[in-house]
Order: sequence, then structure tokens, then C-alpha cells
Amino acid sequence: MRHLLPSLAALSLCSPCLAETAATPTRTILVLDASGSMWGQIDGRAKIEIAREVIGGLVDKLPDNTELGLVAYGHREKGNCDDIELLIPPGPLDRAAFKKTVNALQPKGMTPLTAAVVYAAENLRSTELKATVILVTDGEETCDRDPCEAAKTLEETGVDFTAHVVAFDLDEKAAKSVECLAKGTGGLFLKADNAATLADALQTVIEPEEETPAEEMPGEATISGPANVVAGGEFEVTWTGPDGKGDYITIVPKALEDASYRNYSYTRSGSPLKITSIVDEGDAEIRYVHGRTQKVLARADIKVVPAEISLKAPASAMAGALVEVTWTGPNNKGDYVTIVPKNTEEGRYLRYQYTARGNPLKIEAPLEPGEAEIRYQTENSNKVLARIPIVIEKAEVTLQAPASAPAGSEVEITWTGPNNERDYITIVPKDTEDGRYARYTYTEKGSPLKVTAPVEPGVCEVRYHSGQGDKVLARIPLNVTAVTATLKAPATAKAGEEVEIEWTGPNNKGDYITIVPKSANDGEYRHYSYTETGSPLKVKAPDEADECEIRYQSGDGDKVLFRIAIKVE
Repeated sequence: MRHLLPSLAALSLCSPCLAETAATPTRTILVLDASGSMWGQIDGRAKIEIAREVIGGLVDKLPDNTELGLVAYGHREKGNCDDIELLIPPGPLDRAAFKKTVNALQPKGMTPLTAAVVYAAENLRSTELKATVILVTDGEETCDRDPCEAAKTLEETGVDFTAHVVAFDLDEKAAKSVECLAKGTGGLFLKADNAATLADALQTVIEPEEETPAEEMPGEATISGPANVVAGGEFEVTWTGPDGKGDYITIVPKALEDASYRNYSYTRSGSPLKITSIVDEGDAEIRYVHGRTQKVLARADIKVVPAEISLKAPASAMAGALVEVTWTGPNNKGDYVTIVPKNTEEGRYLRYQYTARGNPLKIEAPLEPGEAEIRYQTENSNKVLARIPIVIEKAEVTLQAPASAPAGSEVEITWTGPNNERDYITIVPKDTEDGRYARYTYTEKGSPLKVTAPVEPGVCEVRYHSGQGDKVLARIPLNVTAVTATLKAPATAKAGEEVEIEWTGPNNKGDYITIVPKSANDGEYRHYSYTETGSPLKVKAPDEADECEIRYQSGDGDKVLFRIAIKVE
């Protein structure tokens, strides 16, 4: 539920090295993570979609003399650690072409981030100009390369080269695994876990780099905050300090070693600044951390106290139904309520609603019957702050329909079932994979309802699908029979005149008769008349003389059911 943010931070962070700081611009390559994890979602929107949007906005604002290239990895195939491609060589920026290239990326594969950075560096070696690589990653290395060894190798190339690394939404271990790529080349390593730190990080990297960073003597700092804070709540911290590039203030459990961090805000936001509390109750510390050296320059005690939360809902609900849940709680940013099977691992979730949507909330129950729990969870580590039991009852579903029906016809189906939101009934060939569907009708239309049968004859099934995950809740067989048609009309007609045609056929909804050149592909049409107008009917002939056909075509898929020849003179 937080996974979309990495791309936003990462992409925004590209600006620093692209800013116009001299007459001769820095040559830069953006290395963009296009691995499968970029399809992770937040609020129903894929990370890659947000990435495209942010890059587009970034590119529009860059100076005209920017020299920017693009490398992507994991965008062409699954399981291939060599899937790295220079999509745009570093050179004068073509904004439209750059955005078009990024928008075409389709995340698929692995995360060969180390090899991608080395590859980008090699493509920047053609001149002695200062060169920069910006790695944007929402995952750690998955292709057995050592980022730290790569950093050493890059420094030995003799190129004036810097690698900046943006790690977003990575846990501490994963983040440290890529930190050395930046540290080893004199670049910045930045973290961003939410919208606030994203904005701060962007501003941090836009600023020109210090000539001689004060790494050995970072200076002194002071820090103060409230004595207590509610778990997951937002609070203010007042501070003084050097406010160096990447300096930040974090809140951590008191026993946590100095090199570790949890929730944080960059000091560039000023004093006082706001931080979201951790959810681990007990003794904690707020710390001022120097960005370059990771030294703690100041610390103050703070106690994390539990939030008062309650949940109220029915004792049972039908599988897939909407359950009304009344709640009280801190309603911190990102808090949500979910319903999961009782044995679900802590922090996991199924369908959910953010508490910010109001009270009460309506949440879809799981499809599997059995004991379940309604849980109030914080997006901050997905910790469960409160829970109550609920029993999920099996949905009883019945279907009734004729034993057979003509291909393409409307079939009347009587049903009983939960009629949950987006539930629907479809008719498909019997061997169709569960979850797939053809023509369908939502159950909200009532019972009975009508569904159009497939146009291909054969053994089929009428299926009741849940709107939640397209699960099949019930099915019955249906034999779809072949349909026949006849056509009778003059052997010739003049171009553009109306031709009277007698016909017999299924007369299903949308069926029509058309006159087309004999060479036209099946499914194509020119002038036509719907069969619902009766027999005979009139259709206008093509305007050009040709060998033609009169075709009876199905309204479902434009399948040709019958044809006869006609010469247009």
C-alpha cells in the first residue's frame, strides 16, 4: 500500500545533477528501474504510471542545455539479468522523445542495478567532461553483483564520475546494500519514505554540491520534542544544527544503534518540522543525524504511547459482501481497515479502505468462508493496532437456464446469489479458464437476466462470477447450437441502388445484412440493414462496380453466417 512512492521520489531526485550550474552542462544518464516491482500499486495506481508522470514533469522543467541519457533495466523480459538497454544516449535533450520513450516502458523482469550503473558509466566515458549517473531503484540487487565492488571499479576508471543513488521504500538492510554505490563515487545516497521526505529530498539534490563537505567535523546540534506521542501520530520537533546536505531527524526505538533509522524528515524543511511516530510502543529517541557521516549530533527521549482504537461490525457476513465497519482511532495518514482470514500473517491485507474515507467504512469480505478478522492497520509498517472477529459464510448461488441455445442468441438466466458489488453472469466455452469471461451481465440487473451466448457452437457453461477477483461461485452446462441462415436476392444490381433481400436466420440482437466486395475480409461491412427490420429488407449496393457478396453477419463479433454472390454493375 506504500509501494508506489519509490518511483516518485526516485524520479524527482534526478534533478540535482541536471540543474544548470555552468556553461558546460554535466552529462547525465538516468538509470531507471523498470523491473516487475514497478507494477506495485498505491491507491489502485501502478508505480510505473506515476513514474511516467513525474519524469514528464521533470523533463519539461530542465534547462535547454541539459545533456540527458536514459538507461532502463528489467523492461523487456522476465528472469534475464542482461536486460539492460541504453534507450537514449547522453546528449542534447529532446523532451518529447524522452517522455515518449519513458511512457513506452513496460516493467517485467529482474533488478540488475549494479550492472546497469556500470553500463551507464561506460557510456559516459567518451569525453573528459564531468559525468553523473542517477540510479532510481525501488528494489535491491537481484543479479548476484556486488554494488560496493562496482563502486571501487568505477572510481578507478579515471573519469570524473559520480553516482547518486535513490533508495525509496527499502528496508534498512536493502537500503544499505546499495548505499556504497553512492558513497564509493562521492555521490549522494538519499532515502524517501513518504511524500514529505520526497519533497525534501528533491530540494536537497537540486542545490549545488559543496566544494569540500564537512565530513570530519559536522558541527553541533540540539533537538527537542514532546515527552509523549501516540503510536503512528504526527508530532513537531524543534532543532538547531548544521543543516548539511542530507541531514535528517528520525525517531527510533531507544535501544536502536546509531546507524539505524525509522521515520524521518530532512532538516531542510526548517525548524520546527513534523515527523510521523513509529508504531512500536515504549521508550524511543528523536535524533539529529548528519547526512554525510551518519553521525548522531543530538538526541532526546520520547515515549510512544498506544492509540485508542475500537472496531464495530456484524458478527458474520456473506463471502464477498460489503461489510459496514464503524471505528474510532487516530486516523493517522495511511491508516486503513481490512478484512482477512484469521490466520493471515500480521501486516498482510486483502480488500481495504483508508480511514480517511470516513466513518463508517464499507469493506469487501474475503471470498473464502471461515473465521476472519477485521483489522485496523497503520500504513507505517502495516502494524495491526486493533482487531475484532467476524465469520465469513459461504455464498449460496443457483443458476437456471435452457439446456441449449442458438449461437449468438440471448439466453435468459434465472439466478440466486449474494449479488455483491460487480458480481456478474457470463457464458463461455466449457474449457475456458476460470476467471475469464465473454459477454456478461451484472447481477444488479435482477433475476432473470439475459446474456448473449458465444457465436461458436459447442459445449459451454453459464457461470456466476464474483466481482472480487472474478472467482466462479457456480456453473451449469449449456449446449450452444449452430445457427443457419438463407439469403435470396437478384444476381445483379446497379452500383449504389437498393437491393431487396429475403432472408431466414437467428435474428439475434445486432444481426445485420451487408453487401461488400468479394475480396473484403470476413467481418467487414459497407451499407447494411439490421435483420430486426424483417424480411425482406433493403441494402444499398456498393458505389463501385465489382464482384460482391451479400452476407448475413452476427451482431456479436461480426461472424459471417451465410453469403451469396451478387454482381454490382
